Amino acid sequence: MKKLFATVMGVLALLSFLSGLVQAADKPITNIDVISGPFGTGSYVLSSALEEMSKKYHPWLRINASETPGLVFNTKKLNKEPELKKSMFMSYTVGINYLATHGLKPFKQKYPSAMLLANYNLGSVWLASLNPKIKTKEDLIGKKIAIGRGTQILWAIEPELIIRLGWGLRDRINIQYVGTKPAARALLDGLVDACIVGGYADPVRGQLKASPQTMELIASGKTLYHISWGKEAVQKVIDQGIPIAPLKLPANTIKGQERELELFCDPIAWCAYPEFPEQIAYEITKMIINHVEKFADFHALGKLMSAKSLPYGWDPQRIHPGALRAYREAGIIK
Repeated sequence: MKKLFATVMGVLALLSFLSGLVQAADKPITNIDVISGPFGTGSYVLSSALEEMSKKYHPWLRINASETPGLVFNTKKLNKEPELKKSMFMSYTVGINYLATHGLKPFKQKYPSAMLLANYNLGSVWLASLNPKIKTKEDLIGKKIAIGRGTQILWAIEPELIIRLGWGLRDRINIQYVGTKPAARALLDGLVDACIVGGYADPVRGQLKASPQTMELIASGKTLYHISWGKEAVQKVIDQGIPIAPLKLPANTIKGQERELELFCDPIAWCAYPEFPEQIAYEITKMIINHVEKFADFHALGKLMSAKSLPYGWDPQRIHPGALRAYREAGIIK
């Protein structure tokens, strides 16, 4: 009797499996576009990886990745051609979304808010000095610091917000908007007292991959003194409606970082507008969750991706309904 029962159950399982294959085969191929960023960037490479993964791991969904001039361009394109919102998603950040929804530079008008599908990077920056006497925000008063260009969200706009709103020191610190690599060079040449450094993080596992100019500073052999933004300062900026997320960087995450740092991160993500089909958003997000470890095969930043970090820093109300369903099914969001 037990053998008969086992045989029957095995046959039923096989029939169920074959039925699923037939249904998948009967469903027509659905093509969806993703616009990423400039060639060679993490956004471009990881979006191209997503295209390859859809061919390998999904029975009917095909994602087609395209290069673009940048993430601000993506916002403008989808709002200039709103019909694309039903069949296209994009590389994006919460920082850009904030500027877009408020009509702040580089935008000349307000745009609707996009919604999360999945994070693929979490960018984080802070200040560092070669002067052992500069270790806190108070030590920077009256000093000159170099950060990114004025149009850079992560490397300039958000740090300036921390200094102005979080620290309340905008008029007491001399900020130079020079660009990321020139900022590091200015510090090494003794032209500034501190500069912007940073990288890309996995907050779940406490890991960070330093950015190229940060690696250049570390490789110089000189001792870097890292300056924490502070939990309170980050929260003040968040309370102003700017949706950065808190990030704690454990001591010794990167070479020479002897103290724990209270920082912020700006989630860099694949996002879609509400018009994007809920079922497609679900299928994309579920595929990413199930195969998130495969991104490490395509780019070093993929090694920082984990299932729990995919929705990190996003309020559930700002996650696309289809993606939210996938996260809840996976137990990542309750």
